[in-house]
This record gives sequence, C-alpha cells and structure tokens, in this order.
Amino acid sequence: MGQLIHLEELKTSLLAGIAILAISPDPAEKTRGMVAEVERKQSVRMTHRFLSDGDLAVIDAYGVRNTKGAATVRPAMILLDRKGREIWRFTERKVQMSPTDAELADAVRLLKHRSHVR
Repeated sequence: MGQLIHLEELKTSLLAGIAILAISPDPAEKTRGMVAEVERKQSVRMTHRFLSDGDLAVIDAYGVRNTKGAATVRPAMILLDRKGREIWRFTERKVQMSPTDAELADAVRLLKHRSHVR
C-alpha cells in the first residue's frame, strides 16, 4: 500500500491527469477494508480506482502472476496510453522495490511524447 500512497501524493504534480488503476487478486470487500484502514491511519484520501481480479484474468493478461513464492502477483506498474497500448513497465520480485520518481518522470514523458506523435 506504500506505493499507492506515494502515487497518490504524486497525482498533484508528476502524475497530474494520469488515472491510476490498482489491480489485486483480493475480493473487493477486502480491498475496500484495507483502503479504508490506510486512509484512516495515514490521513490520506485514496482516489485510485481499485479492481478486484479474483480469477487473475487481468493479472495473467499482463503476465504478472508470480509462479514462485507465496505472493500471487508480482509487484508491477504498467503505463498504458489512451488506446490501451503498453508504454512502460516496472516489475519486481520484492514488494519493497518500486521505481524512483525520476524513472516515473521518464515514463510519463514517454507517454506524453507518444500521445502527441500518434
């Protein structure tokens, strides 16, 4: 959830105008509960859209199912353009790893460039 909080903070600057969809294999009720708890404890309002993917259809479509280890899904950030084409991807085996703000800035620049080119 730490990455989602950080992304929420970046929505006012680096990620302004970019929609964030968080996908989890957990049931929607569990996700809503976790989000409510984080909002209460961290004093943050989560404005991301959350998708429950219990059958792993979306997770498998993007190839981020974890086939080794206890976690079902590998941590991933995938940036799509308005037509649903993948522009950038960050995946990691450890939940603690995330892209730096500089890496995200590069990805957003790439997205903006490709959006204007096509």
